[in-house]
Amino acid sequence: MQIQGQCHCGNVSFELLTEMAKSDISPRACDCSFCQIHAAKNWSDPNGKATIRIRDEHLLQKYLFSLKTAEFYICKTCGTYIGAVLSDRDGMWSTLNLRLTPLHGLPESSASYGTEKTDERISRRKNVWTPTTVVEAAQPAQARDV
Repeated sequence: MQIQGQCHCGNVSFELLTEMAKSDISPRACDCSFCQIHAAKNWSDPNGKATIRIRDEHLLQKYLFSLKTAEFYICKTCGTYIGAVLSDRDGMWSTLNLRLTPLHGLPESSASYGTEKTDERISRRKNVWTPTTVVEAAQPAQARDV
């Protein structure tokens, strides 16, 4: 199955490929203040593949908080929370906000990660988040006076 989503203005979009059936997809509603404020319904598939596309990287806010183990992607133009990305020398993984997809109506289950230590959080994310590629569109060359 291919799941596509994007922010309200279309600056940031994603595609998630999964072999899971729709009936097996259960988004998570984390109880942290960030996810609660954004009413996030995040989901990931460690056996899937995600591609995040950014049309204008200057209009993307990458927000770090708490243990600072992942960047939370927010569009500066429309304010939409896209998902979170963990990257290190081993690769890149994400969890994406299903509210931005046709699957927005799936019921979510509550999740709490507040007691995790830094190494536990990173390990969990590498095991359950989706392997990810981020594609940033090339910016046009600035005009120069000759």
